[in-house]
Amino acid sequence: MKHLSYSVKNINELEEILSSSEIKAQANFSSILIQVFSADTDEKWIEKVTTSISKQLPQAVIVGATTVGEVIFGKTYTSSTVIGFSFFDTTTLHVISKEFDNTKEFDTGKVIASEISTIDEHIAGVLLLSTPLSIDVASFLEGIKTSESSYPIFGGGAGDYASMNNSLVFSKQWIKSKGAVVVVFLGKELQIDYRTYLGWKPLSQEMTITKADGMLVKTIDNRPAFEVYDKYLGLPNDENFFLNVLEFPILLQRDGKELARVPVFVDEEGGIQFVADINEGEKIRIGYGDPELIINDSAQIHQLVQTFQPEAIFLYTCGCRRFLMQELVELETAPFQEVAPTFGFYTYGEFFGTPSNLQLLNSTMLIVSFREGEGKASNNTLSKIVKEIPEDTSDPYLNKHGRIISRLVHFVEAVTSELAEKNGELNQLYVTDQLTGLYNRHKLDEVLIYEFDRVQRYKASLGVIILDIDHFKQVNDTHGHQVGDDVLSNISNILQNNARKSDTVGRWGGEEFLIICPESDLKGLIQYAEKLRKLIEGFSFDKVGHKTSSFGLAMYQEGDTIETIISKADKALYKAKNNGRNRVESV
Repeated sequence: MKHLSYSVKNINELEEILSSSEIKAQANFSSILIQVFSADTDEKWIEKVTTSISKQLPQAVIVGATTVGEVIFGKTYTSSTVIGFSFFDTTTLHVISKEFDNTKEFDTGKVIASEISTIDEHIAGVLLLSTPLSIDVASFLEGIKTSESSYPIFGGGAGDYASMNNSLVFSKQWIKSKGAVVVVFLGKELQIDYRTYLGWKPLSQEMTITKADGMLVKTIDNRPAFEVYDKYLGLPNDENFFLNVLEFPILLQRDGKELARVPVFVDEEGGIQFVADINEGEKIRIGYGDPELIINDSAQIHQLVQTFQPEAIFLYTCGCRRFLMQELVELETAPFQEVAPTFGFYTYGEFFGTPSNLQLLNSTMLIVSFREGEGKASNNTLSKIVKEIPEDTSDPYLNKHGRIISRLVHFVEAVTSELAEKNGELNQLYVTDQLTGLYNRHKLDEVLIYEFDRVQRYKASLGVIILDIDHFKQVNDTHGHQVGDDVLSNISNILQNNARKSDTVGRWGGEEFLIICPESDLKGLIQYAEKLRKLIEGFSFDKVGHKTSSFGLAMYQEGDTIETIISKADKALYKAKNNGRNRVESV
């Protein structure tokens, strides 16, 4: 395998390259992949480029995308068109181009997966380029996931230099603003190593997605999603929102992996559109890239890639990394060129995984290493290509913003950790009865609301138990409140230690306790209450001896409200007291 990269400004330059001896000398290779990554979203320009290439190299496979930055020789280019020529000795290529017109994204993904599965050759890997701005990428990937194959999939989402208007993908004589292009690499000789890393840290406190529809997050912690960015960052909701928020993606954990999601724009109701899916119920935090962490992580990847001994390296890296790192961005891209010819583009999301777990990532660097056959034998030890943020320079002001940002990230992280710890303590105080350690009335009300919503939605069962310590006033009057507090604490321990995991036990008020019992029936509830009654009756309290308690039970019935079921349990409790105390009653 051999790879050559070029940057072109006009068609004349391109034709000179195509007719050069360097290109013509590669005529004996079995197949040619040409990737075109362009800052120019003018379809006429792209058509001229692909047509010129087709005339000179009609046998070549041509694919490409518009970008938010280009990578050639490991260096970052802007506002350019770069072309990578990959020549394969034994590998063959199969191209699939699909437009998302009136077809559902899921169905298109399923069709692509099906077409790939019919190929009767060894699949070494799949390159995927698509337009995440104009399609539901999550649904598209779900369609691909219907395949049971295990080949690697990698690539990127087309960009348009932050105008968020018109990104394109294309193949030979085919250009679409709503489409996907797939290149299937076929052959047992081709080895592909693909890796990714993030380098973003969480800054804000943890929040919950409370309402979402695909890639539109409507509410976070039951408030319009935009309020989060307004609160933490003071970002205005204007035409520059995407540029202002690029450095601050949403971070979340999914299937054990940390993912980032980049906001695109804010709708009229304060919802935020993303370029990849976020699900209701997921826990999220606002993140920020730490240049020092990114460069340290990249150094480890450089070493691993060097060990693989590739013949070409393709980079698909999120545009927000270039925005964050500025001139330091080449500290993570340029060292790859020391290993093998390095080529790629800055994306609106990175495709990574196998068909069964394929994901669209954001804010990440995706490194794909290629070689045909075994790595070339070498007696040399691996060269050290670890880079660091420049420290010593004749200009003391040069390249310092990355180090300053790293310090600020560390500071905010420390402050956030302190606040999270304090908030955790405050939250514990807010929901806990200080004397008994059980949930307090406020928390019990919250649980009741949740359980009522559950039983009404799923037709489930729910029981409640109210118990009251018999003649408790006599304990306080005879022995004092300290002894009375000890009785309350001991009974709390009995209730807590004998509750099911699904039960919620709390102090309802004074000497009354409430137990919320989901998925119970009346017979089981009575048996449970009798067990607790006997345990309390058999316990010997210091200075008091034995005490008893009365229990009132109620089961949820259709039409009940929180107030009515509590009222029924109260009536059952009074019935137990009126019938002699130390007993269990229900209504």
